[in-house]
Amino acid sequence: MATVTLSDYLTLQDGSRRFDGTPNAVDLNFQLPDDFVQGTNRAKPVIQFKYRARQETDLQLWINPDNNDRNVQIDVVFEPSSVVRSHHEFLNGSLFVPGEQNRIRFILVDHSVFDDNNNDIGISDVLLTFQRRIDI
Repeated sequence: MATVTLSDYLTLQDGSRRFDGTPNAVDLNFQLPDDFVQGTNRAKPVIQFKYRARQETDLQLWINPDNNDRNVQIDVVFEPSSVVRSHHEFLNGSLFVPGEQNRIRFILVDHSVFDDNNNDIGISDVLLTFQRRIDI
């Protein structure tokens, strides 16, 4: 029996969430299949999402934040924009647990910048693409 990998995805969030200082973190919980490929140099999970920042905003993404201290995968400053933009990032697949509940946490690092209702960031349409190992 041969083994192949194929690409699959999970929709983690369909719709929009705003960070406006309260709350400063959003958790997305999901279960990965048992045959999830934790990653190689060529088969890494990819997260994709849309965003709109009204002010320069420092955002982090953590994978399973309760499991270890190496889980910060994204620490990026988004520039203000009047239009929705997209962002994608390769992730460390070894931080995910195949066949079990996992969590991705978006954290607004410095929410002291919020001094009125116009300063926020919206995150929408979060998609996780990954590889699965299938016996054929």
